[in-house]
Amino acid sequence: MGITLCFLLVNSFFIENTSSQSFIITGNYQGKNLYVQNPFTSNMKDFCTDEVFLNEVKIMDNIKSSAYEIDLSALTPNDLVNIKITHKDDCKPKILNSQVIRSTNNFIFVSFNIDESEIKWTTKGEKKNNRVFVEQFLYNNWIVLKELPAKGSATSNTYFYPTNHNSGLNKYRIRVLEKDGNSYYSKTFEYMATLPEVTFFPKRVANKIYLSRATDYEIVDGYGNPLLKGKGKEITCDNLTEGVYYLNIDNKTEKFLKK
Repeated sequence: MGITLCFLLVNSFFIENTSSQSFIITGNYQGKNLYVQNPFTSNMKDFCTDEVFLNEVKIMDNIKSSAYEIDLSALTPNDLVNIKITHKDDCKPKILNSQVIRSTNNFIFVSFNIDESEIKWTTKGEKKNNRVFVEQFLYNNWIVLKELPAKGSATSNTYFYPTNHNSGLNKYRIRVLEKDGNSYYSKTFEYMATLPEVTFFPKRVANKIYLSRATDYEIVDGYGNPLLKGKGKEITCDNLTEGVYYLNIDNKTEKFLKK
């Protein structure tokens, strides 16, 4: 059975002056931290910012530097963000990279569906020069599986991508990159595959490795450099010299010896 996620994000950036001594920034997190320029007050001794609140929780105060970073790394891309900065009367801090929580075109991910054979998702607010990337979490990193041409419609865009699940839990996300460098990430969506785990033999290899079923594979050396890559049930290792190597299969890394 497939898994469907439907949601609507208000992907916008807004600054509200709440008083002469504070302002609030609201929008959707775009995967990076926020940087703030923090000038001196008129006495040229004290710095402007008093306190910083993230989603109504105070996270910084007594800041004694001309610039500082607001750490948003605990958030998930597209999470709603509310940042309040309080400051002294005769100065105002300046946001240096507001695009990390701003959408200039109201771009949103609308829905997702994932099953044993494909991923389907819908977006709104695209531009024609957008680039679309399908990413999978493999070997503790997000790997780009495919770059797709953007459909570029401001109203509705539907995409399909065939899956090649590993056994167990699979994680995917979509990244949309605009020409100006702004990136928009979908929520991470998951699928639990009932495929049998891939095994291999032998551990001491003369010329071939045999897999329990056909799958994508990659052989790397001790420094992580890729040496062989493909898909199948057998891997010919004649060109490998004697030594220790690592086999990436089924979202796990196995060690073997070439003799």
